[in-house]
Amino acid sequence: MARKVQRPTPAADDLVVLQPHRVLPLGDRSVTVRELGFFESLQLHGAIAALVGDLVEQTDDGNIDLARLHRVCAQHPEATIALLAQTSDQPVEWVRSLPGVQGDLLLLTFWAVNADFFLQRVIAALELRRAAPEATGPVSSPP
Repeated sequence: MARKVQRPTPAADDLVVLQPHRVLPLGDRSVTVRELGFFESLQLHGAIAALVGDLVEQTDDGNIDLARLHRVCAQHPEATIALLAQTSDQPVEWVRSLPGVQGDLLLLTFWAVNADFFLQRVIAALELRRAAPEATGPVSSPP
């Protein structure tokens, strides 16, 4: 008697992991918000570094809540706008002109899609910060 081989069923979120993007209606457009790619992260290094740096300052455990995200974005509006425009393939001026509710929706969707990208960098920076005193050894006293 032949046994039937059961193949694992892919999880529902497999597609999200492989191609994390979200489509949302904003005004008269249907906008796809996608994850930052490697080359884009190099091009937008300054904007990313500004946000990551402040996120590191806002947390000591890697937990980033919505209030912290908004505060960091407000401290770096140009970087935030550049990242929103890039990941939604929209002009910067269009992103700037969004009404409050639509801008908030775009911003929240950006963070939902790119959370892992930023969280990896925040956690790495926190780990480096914690390891720095151990790597340099004890502070010596003056002679």
